[in-house]
Amino acid sequence: MILLGGAVEVMMIRRSGRKEAGSTLAAWVLRLQGNLSFVALALSALLVWQDLAWALPGLWLLLLGHSFYMLGGLAFPPFRACGLIYQLGGVVALWPHGNPLLAFAAATAVGSLWMGVGVWRENRRERAYSSSNG
Repeated sequence: MILLGGAVEVMMIRRSGRKEAGSTLAAWVLRLQGNLSFVALALSALLVWQDLAWALPGLWLLLLGHSFYMLGGLAFPPFRACGLIYQLGGVVALWPHGNPLLAFAAATAVGSLWMGVGVWRENRRERAYSSSNG
C-alpha cells in the first residue's frame, strides 16, 4: 500500500509541477519533492523485496525529515525543527532491536505537535500585527 501511495504521489507532483509551478522556486521545490518521492518509492520496494520491511518507518522518517528540513529554510521555520524531529525518529527507528513503529508514532506525534504550535504562534503574530495596523 505504501508503494502504491508513493507511486501516486510521484505522478501527482510531476503533473502539478508542470501545470502549476508559478515561479522558479516553486518549480524547484516540486521537482525536489518528486525526486524524493521517487527515491522513497525505490528504496521502499528494495526493502520489501529484501525482506527488510521493518526498516520502512525509519526510511520514511529520514526522508520526510529531510524534506521538511529543506522546506523549513524556504517557507516556514517550524518545518525545519519538525524535520530534525523526524530525522531523529528515523535514526531511533533503525536502531538495532528497537521498535520502529513506536519510533515512527512518537516522532510523528511530536513533529505534528511542533507544527501545530508553530501554526498557532504564526496566527497569533498575524492577528497582533493586523490589529495594530488595522
